[in-house]
Amino acid sequence: MVRLVCGTLSLGTVLLWVAGCHSIQNPWQGLPPPATLLSEAAPVWEHLAARRQVLDNLRGLAHAELRASLQHATLDDVVVVLRRFEAIRLEAIGPVGQPLFLLIADTHRLSLYTPQEGRLLTGAASAENLMRLVGIALTPTALEYILMGDVPLATLPMAGAFTYRASENLYHWKGQVAATRQTYQIWFEPYHLQPVRLEMADVTGQLVLQVWYEDFQPLNDLMMPYRITVEQPTLGRRVVWQYKDKVEINTDLPQEPFRMRVPAGTANVAIEDLPASEANALPRMW
Repeated sequence: MVRLVCGTLSLGTVLLWVAGCHSIQNPWQGLPPPATLLSEAAPVWEHLAARRQVLDNLRGLAHAELRASLQHATLDDVVVVLRRFEAIRLEAIGPVGQPLFLLIADTHRLSLYTPQEGRLLTGAASAENLMRLVGIALTPTALEYILMGDVPLATLPMAGAFTYRASENLYHWKGQVAATRQTYQIWFEPYHLQPVRLEMADVTGQLVLQVWYEDFQPLNDLMMPYRITVEQPTLGRRVVWQYKDKVEINTDLPQEPFRMRVPAGTANVAIEDLPASEANALPRMW
């Protein structure tokens, strides 16, 4: 079910943060520190690399909430299907089971079918195009990493400053990634070495992306965050994904769910021909 309350986010950052943010809790604060403290980040990156090798696919039902400075909308039921950090399928279902939209993307192409409009939107799998369609300025691949409970970095870093922060009972890493000029900060819980918070700043030092991972639950010997919050302060965007019911990983997943099939006669529109997202206005799919 879609509920439109208040948006696609862009301006009014102050209003957004004051009116919309919930307090992010740190459930590890106050717990005993790990028996052996890490002195370098290598074991953390090795853990994430091993997790990526094990985690082949994910299926789940999620509640999604997108908030802007003056608007806010929710999708009560979004079927999420992710495969190997290479393909993503998001299908929004209405209150009586009617399909609202179907989004499919791989590392190259992005498609969105809206049955009520009879339109198929296709284009490059870029952050600009996902912004036009969904109101989130991330590449589909970056979004998939985040929804898998991972950091949105295809290549894991090695260099950087790594410390244990006793007051938070969290590990903290700060550094840059090869071939980029952005600066990242990532916080990890100390027991399973899962990322719990990420910040990315541009070359001027301005904060452009924040991600919080919460409500961790064990899933096939892995820890999976069931609540994920993404904020883009410069755009005024905030989206919260809350997995519902049972999330499944590493099931028998064929290629078919990632093929877009639409009725004959469906209008095909290039995403790049759509107008850029407006400040304070939700994309039409919301």
